[in-house]
Amino acid sequence: MHLRILAVVCFAVSIAQAQDIQYVSAENGLVIREQPNQGATKIGILDYGTAVEVIEQTNLHMDVKDSNKKVSGKWVKIKGPAVGEYFEGGYVFNGFLTDEKIEQPLKITGDAFTIYIDKLHANVKVQLPVVENETVMPVFKINTNASLENRYLKIKHHQNYRTIEVLQRHRNSIVVKSKEGDVSLTDYQHYTSSWKPLQLEFAKGNIFKTATLSKKDSKRFGAIDEAKLYSTLNLEKTSSYTIVPSQIELKVIMTDIDGYKTEKIIIFELPLSKAS
Repeated sequence: MHLRILAVVCFAVSIAQAQDIQYVSAENGLVIREQPNQGATKIGILDYGTAVEVIEQTNLHMDVKDSNKKVSGKWVKIKGPAVGEYFEGGYVFNGFLTDEKIEQPLKITGDAFTIYIDKLHANVKVQLPVVENETVMPVFKINTNASLENRYLKIKHHQNYRTIEVLQRHRNSIVVKSKEGDVSLTDYQHYTSSWKPLQLEFAKGNIFKTATLSKKDSKRFGAIDEAKLYSTLNLEKTSSYTIVPSQIELKVIMTDIDGYKTEKIIIFELPLSKAS
């Protein structure tokens, strides 16, 4: 009897896991509607890379144009997350769904624009701003073995604008390493680089690319009074220290058609595992 019950439970679990999960491949998002037609009420918009469960197929075919290319598909019923809330069901065009898993970009929403950073969604932890400042957005802590360097960054504007600029700078800090191998970041002294503009990779879509730090950039620092450093931090003689990049900051500046500038700074704390 016990084995029979166990077999039934295992079968039920296997059924529960056999879902038709697909991923949104539309870079600008995919609209969800209450009914399977373009005139139906919008429920929400799914971001690029969002996973949804397809629960019902329809025979309602449709062709749409995307960058002068024809995309063919049909309406399907789905359930999943939308704008931070879960909905019981809605319809989307499956021409912009794919079976292949897509790594979601990190999405940072502001009033004037939204920032998307390629393949960083699963590799950061959100923290509160270090200071109460309208310019500084939430601080992000990057996970071990992840990086902000050489990533595509897209700016989606919410209003008409003249120009959009993205700049990057970094901070180097002193990391102390004990004889046991433990590392800790100190606030004793830091070096902050100047802001440097990022290259615009694709004008259509406002897509930039984050910079890569050279070895020289990552080691730049001022003079260190070692006796004062060890005394102030109460360090043992067996402790050692090194200079590592501890933060990367991005600054986005959008100038609207009236000349008003909106500026936002995003701070990324780097993993201490980089210290070796």
